[in-house]
Amino acid sequence: MKNIISSIGQVFRKSFLVLSLVGLLLSNVFMFSQHPAYAASKANQIQTTEPAYVTEAESYEEAVEEAQNPSKMDKVYKENVKEYKEVQPDKGIIEEAKELVEQVTGK
Repeated sequence: MKNIISSIGQVFRKSFLVLSLVGLLLSNVFMFSQHPAYAASKANQIQTTEPAYVTEAESYEEAVEEAQNPSKMDKVYKENVKEYKEVQPDKGIIEEAKELVEQVTGK
């Protein structure tokens, strides 16, 4: 009788352990999934006030105006180079060679 009760207790413990592990696995799977409703609400929040063609036309007109004025062109060029260097931090072989030449010549 004692053996039967202990074996039934072991079966209950093992089944409880298996069910709890399955429950944890399922809860982790559902915890990291994103629902489509979230994506739809984010897409609805992003709205532009002006159509794209209006902003493109304005930027084109600004670029034409800057190109006609040589002093502005130089300033814009320097800003573009600075932005490019911020985006592209790695130096190429040519830039490294220029730095070495400057170090050697002392300029």
